[in-house]
Amino acid sequence: MKPNKLSWPAVGAALAMVTLVACSSSGGESSADGQVTLKWQGYSQERVGFYKEAAAEFKKEFPNITVVPEALAEDDYKQALPLSFRSKNSPDLFSYTWPTAGDYFELTDVLGNNWAAPLDASVLPADFKSRFRGTSDLMEPIYGKDGKIYTVPRPPSTGTIGYGYMYFNKDVLAKAGLTGNLPATWDQFTAACQAIKEKAGASCIAQSTQSPDEIERLLSTFVAVNVKGYTPSKVSTQSGKFTETSDPQFVAAIQYLRSLYEQKHVLPGQYDKIAARQAVAGGKAAFYFDGGWMSTVFPETFKFKNFGVALPPAKTTAAPDGYAGRIPQGPPLPELFISSQSKHPKEATQFLEWMTRPNGWYAQHFTEKGFDLLPWVAPDKAAQWLPKDNATRDLLPLDPKLHVLAPVPALKCPDLAKSQALTKVDQIQENLVHSTINKFLLSGGDWPSMARSVEDKQNKVFEAELGKEASAGLKVSTDCFAEPAWDGVTPFKYTK
Repeated sequence: MKPNKLSWPAVGAALAMVTLVACSSSGGESSADGQVTLKWQGYSQERVGFYKEAAAEFKKEFPNITVVPEALAEDDYKQALPLSFRSKNSPDLFSYTWPTAGDYFELTDVLGNNWAAPLDASVLPADFKSRFRGTSDLMEPIYGKDGKIYTVPRPPSTGTIGYGYMYFNKDVLAKAGLTGNLPATWDQFTAACQAIKEKAGASCIAQSTQSPDEIERLLSTFVAVNVKGYTPSKVSTQSGKFTETSDPQFVAAIQYLRSLYEQKHVLPGQYDKIAARQAVAGGKAAFYFDGGWMSTVFPETFKFKNFGVALPPAKTTAAPDGYAGRIPQGPPLPELFISSQSKHPKEATQFLEWMTRPNGWYAQHFTEKGFDLLPWVAPDKAAQWLPKDNATRDLLPLDPKLHVLAPVPALKCPDLAKSQALTKVDQIQENLVHSTINKFLLSGGDWPSMARSVEDKQNKVFEAELGKEASAGLKVSTDCFAEPAWDGVTPFKYTK
């Protein structure tokens, strides 16, 4: 779990970079007149201009503190950060978002490397923990340890407002006579597809199945709301084993999608996400399923603005009441830390407190830039601050209807940071699950039988590896992944 183990060529290149940064930066310094300079380093190069604006605004309230934002290319930053700690020249504030053990082990990594200092509680308001939505008051062990706060969260990794929306071309729907009459159930969706084919001369859906990541865009959007407790890993929250794809709800959803292929409602061929999006933007297809980022991707990349966004259809009863489950999301992931080598943790804490004020300058102007939605910005403020032409505002009322706070196995069983069970399953055959799903969608077959065949292979390896690790002393089992009492619709209750 040590991200600072690098090849010697990489060490040489990164050490040279650290030297250049050290020579050009005055981070972490203080002067006789009480002036303090903090170095804030990360890899969001496209936002450096904004960060400099924020640093200047912060200085108006804290005139003795100068924040110097720096950003490297991501790959360079991954190499340079560990070496900056080795050379005792680490930034006062740094981003860390790629733990080797997987999401939610960011704090485990930085503490294991002795990189992080806790926030200075003496300059934090009493309600500081409660300003971060979906974090259970900055719960341990994600954001803190032993009662101390070590980090603040970043925007959700799934985009502007999460995964799982149904985008549509308004012109195509108008030609099909569907304006104001969006399909909310499977039967309605099939009928809409037929009308689109007959009246608009277009395909109903354009959806890439060219790679596992792209197939998952459809599964995590359409299938997730029709399956109780869906997880992209395909480990069932009901059993804690690989039984999700043979679950009756999953079977029904995947068979329905197959029916759309059989009826030729899907844009034919195997194509990537760019082609699928272009087909919708160009009026060759009506619907596309993907994440919240499409609210900016369509207008910026494809110069396409006449699109709408809605909830995915439910099986028999209109969404969201008819959903069997909702699209799962865990707490926001950690991002910013104060260096254990910083001589000014108090001043660094003051900057983080200022940055994360829900009604503050940073929250408002970050939202106005349309970068993303911060975990400390209330939806009503986001609606007020988002640019008038930013379609993200259309997602705001849909988000709570579509998403649900879900259990995270790593929080239940921290020893999963050391487990190789899921990795071993992935090694059976690359993309086994998604390639099987792809085959079924395009060519058909007996899905329950196909699913059980895949699951038998997965569970044999999964259970054997977990058993081996448990015998070696790790506190891991299939129970780590099981939450059978969770209904998949109401937020999961985390306990500290």
